[in-house]
Amino acid sequence: GLPITVHYQLPEIDAAYTVDYFIDNSGDIKVTASIKINDEKTAEMPRFGMRMVLNEAYDQLQYYGRGPLENYSDRKEAAFFGTYKDDVKNQFTWTYIRPQESGYHTDTRWLSLANGSGKGLKVTGAQPLGFSALHVSTEDLDPGMSKDQKHPTDITVEDEVFLHIDLKQRGLGGLNSWGQYPFREYRLEDKEYTYTYTLSLF
Repeated sequence: GLPITVHYQLPEIDAAYTVDYFIDNSGDIKVTASIKINDEKTAEMPRFGMRMVLNEAYDQLQYYGRGPLENYSDRKEAAFFGTYKDDVKNQFTWTYIRPQESGYHTDTRWLSLANGSGKGLKVTGAQPLGFSALHVSTEDLDPGMSKDQKHPTDITVEDEVFLHIDLKQRGLGGLNSWGQYPFREYRLEDKEYTYTYTLSLF
């Protein structure tokens, strides 16, 4: 196989971020992402993961994890383990008055995105993963520093699939008031994280 290591320089924070790729003889790609934050004053991360953008044709989602509805680290006990199928177009929640993160799934062992011919990409975690697959980009949901108020009519449906593959994402919080932080066990306060998944074509 072919090993490739990429070291990233993150200009805004003092952190070592490395991604190791191992391409085996069958064409599978094992991906290991690691971060070590050296500055104790750096704020906690909202999520630790990676994103890729796929052609819109790969819109047939299947996964083994918690579902079928969206779920998060502190909102998942009513989402049961199983193998689920859906169209990517159904993953975004349009009924929220203020568009925000949606369509997320936790404790996922594997997921796949296929086209109409049944060809596609499979992601298998070495540990449980969190993921979302949407036709909406994170950038379009971000209200920015000015906290602009957006509504569903302001959101653009893209001709792409935005696939987030995460080790974990911060919980939603808001347990006793709007904007209340999640409990500490659902926050990313550690300074080191690493996770591994494998990409396979089928």
